Amino acid sequence: MKSGFMKIELNKTLWEVPERYQNLAPVGSGAYGQVCSAYDSLRNFKVAIKKLARPFQSAIHAKRTYRELRLLKHMNHENVIGLLDVFTPSTTLDDFQDVYLVTHLMGADLNNIIKTQRLSNDHVQFLVYQILRGLKDYLNHRWGADAELDFCEVPIILANTNYCDVPIKLADFSDV
Repeated sequence: MKSGFMKIELNKTLWEVPERYQNLAPVGSGAYGQVCSAYDSLRNFKVAIKKLARPFQSAIHAKRTYRELRLLKHMNHENVIGLLDVFTPSTTLDDFQDVYLVTHLMGADLNNIIKTQRLSNDHVQFLVYQILRGLKDYLNHRWGADAELDFCEVPIILANTNYCDVPIKLADFSDV
């Protein structure tokens, strides 16, 4: 493990992160990784850290990891989650197994907001507008201006609980 890193266990998974990330707490997990929240002491705000699950176990996993990193690094749109940091605790290529992605922490996903809040027509229009803006930029970046998005390839949509004041963001491009 690199100097300046610390180890912490969350949900029976060992996390090795730079000491600047404090107060780690589990947020969720999926097929391709786990996510925790943390306080970034250098930026002075909370972030989301995604630990990719077995990012290099096969060619398919490696391509998925590369694709997600490339998209997050190059996408610059207020409705697409941005990449703040990428790190590994490994010190040698032989030990290189884990990759961590750091993004802004969003308060909820769109599914949670729909289930827990009554939305007016204006709210729905505003949310759809933001989703379409993010998808348009994503499609243009991924496949060019004439691309079509397959239904199974839709990224996760994140929002803050005050979604009317803060833009929603497309996230989790590991599957697309």
